[in-house]
Amino acid sequence: MAIFKLAALDGSIELVVRARCLTCARAVAVEHAGTEGTRVWRDPNLSSVELVRETDKTALILRAERK
Repeated sequence: MAIFKLAALDGSIELVVRARCLTCARAVAVEHAGTEGTRVWRDPNLSSVELVRETDKTALILRAERK
């Protein structure tokens, strides 16, 4: 499955989700919506979706920090 970055256009929240497609990524965001509500993820005028990585791998390091 691919990795998508979803962002509210007002800058209030960003999500990184794993989903099969762009529409599926929005559905994941809707299912896990918090205080921002579901409308922001359903409406393309209120949020953006960006494909970060398309992969068939079952594992992925989302973030690593070296100190």
